[in-house]
Amino acid sequence: MLARWNQAAISDRAARHTRCNGLQRLATSIVAGERALDLLSVNGAEGARWRPFEPDRPPLGYASFYYADDLAALPVRAVTRIKDNKSDPNIETGTYGLFSTCQERMRAGIVKHGASHLFFFARPRGAERHLTGMYELAAWTPGALGADAGDFALAAGGVRFIAPIPLSQLPSELATALGTRWRLSKQLSAAQTHELAALIAAKPDMTSDYLLEVDRLERLNKFHSGYRYPTWQREDPWTWADAAAYMRPADAAAGGARVSNASPTGWWGCEACDAAIENGALLKACPSCRKLGTLRPLNAPAVARIVRSS
Repeated sequence: MLARWNQAAISDRAARHTRCNGLQRLATSIVAGERALDLLSVNGAEGARWRPFEPDRPPLGYASFYYADDLAALPVRAVTRIKDNKSDPNIETGTYGLFSTCQERMRAGIVKHGASHLFFFARPRGAERHLTGMYELAAWTPGALGADAGDFALAAGGVRFIAPIPLSQLPSELATALGTRWRLSKQLSAAQTHELAALIAAKPDMTSDYLLEVDRLERLNKFHSGYRYPTWQREDPWTWADAAAYMRPADAAAGGARVSNASPTGWWGCEACDAAIENGALLKACPSCRKLGTLRPLNAPAVARIVRSS
C-alpha cells in the first residue's frame, strides 16, 4: 500500500513539474511577444476579427483594480473566491474580458480611446493597494455578448507582472494621482502612462511566478470541489483553445442585450436550459448548457421557488 502511495505521489509531483515547466515557457513566450496564436487572424464575435489598437498619440493607459486571492503568495486574481471565481486578468492568455464580464465600462473606454497600456492594482490580503503588473495592449474584438451590449475583449502583446509595489512607495506624483479615490478603473494621462510603464519595465519580471500561483490555486479548488473554477463548473485551466468558444456570437435571442453584472440575490437563471446558477457576477456562458449570453438575474421570489422545489 505504501509503495503504491509513494508511486502515486511521485507521479503527481512529476505531472506538476511538467505543468510548471509548461507555464514558465508560456510566460516567456508571452513576455517575448512570441504568441502561438495570430490574434489578427482569429474569427471573433459578430463576424469581427481581432483588430490592432491604434493608440492615441501620445498613448494613454488605464489603471484597473482586481480582487486578489487571500490564499495566494502573490496577488493573483481571486481564483478561490467563494461563489465568484475570477478569470481576469487572464495572464495565461494575456487577455481581459474574453471569458468574463468584468469591468465592461473600462474595456469599452479602452477601445474607444485606443489605449496602449493596462496597469493592474490589487490589495494583497487586505493591505493597501499595490501595483502588480501591466499589459501592453495589442488588439481588441467585440465579445460574445456583442458591441451593442458594451462587450469587448482585449489582448496584450506583452505581459509583465512584478513584485507588488505599495501605492505609497510609488514616485510622489504617481502616488498622489493613484491615491485619490477610484474604485475599479481610472484613465491615466500620457505622462502617467509613460512613467508607470518605465517603472514596471525596470523591475524583474515575475510573470512566470504569477502563472504558477494561479495554477496552484486552481489545483486547490479542484482538490476540494472537482473543478478548477467551481461556480463555472470548469475542470481545466484557461488556454487559447478556449478562445474560439467564447468568441462565438451569442444566440440572436440573447445577444445584444445589456444585462447587469450583479444579481440582487446572487442567483442567475438560464433562458436556454432553465438552470439556476449561484455566482457573484454575471457569467458569459451558462455553466450547465454552455450557451452564451443566456443568464439573467433572478429576483427573491424566483429564488424562493427554487429553494422550495429543491
